[in-house]
Amino acid sequence: MLNNISHVWREVKTAGSIKSKLVILLFRLATLYQSSNTLLKVISIPFVALNKVMNEWLFCVEIPHKTKIGFGLKIYHPHCIVVNADVVIGENCTLRQGVTIGSVINREGQVTKSPVLGNQVELGANAILLGDITLGDNVKVGAGTVVTKSLAAGKVVVGAGVRELN
Repeated sequence: MLNNISHVWREVKTAGSIKSKLVILLFRLATLYQSSNTLLKVISIPFVALNKVMNEWLFCVEIPHKTKIGFGLKIYHPHCIVVNADVVIGENCTLRQGVTIGSVINREGQVTKSPVLGNQVELGANAILLGDITLGDNVKVGAGTVVTKSLAAGKVVVGAGVRELN
């Protein structure tokens, strides 16, 4: 528990703008609702509401408290960000404005699994990750890039057609 508090403190301290700090802090406090500890669950209820009201309604950053995100999250220009509750994001990842990460409805009308991101993944402004895909560690996705296929560790992709640079 104390280790998690120090991780959150370090994460918020290095988050950049006050808005980024607030978005990350409210998200982390809301995630306490997932705890098996009844006291923490009760204490976190107001933060779940604040995450909804402040982050989603005021800042337009939709990251549900059920989303699994490793420590070290950075959000630059937190606005118009949508992350599905089933997404898994590794440690030390970076999101920028306009990012969307979520599932899709396939041709059979079924909802796919959501993306899984490794550690140190960086997403440019307006990047979109859709469907049952995995991004390996140290992947960089350029601004405006739509990714619908899994990417191996260390890949750098840009453009609408997902062009690999290395």
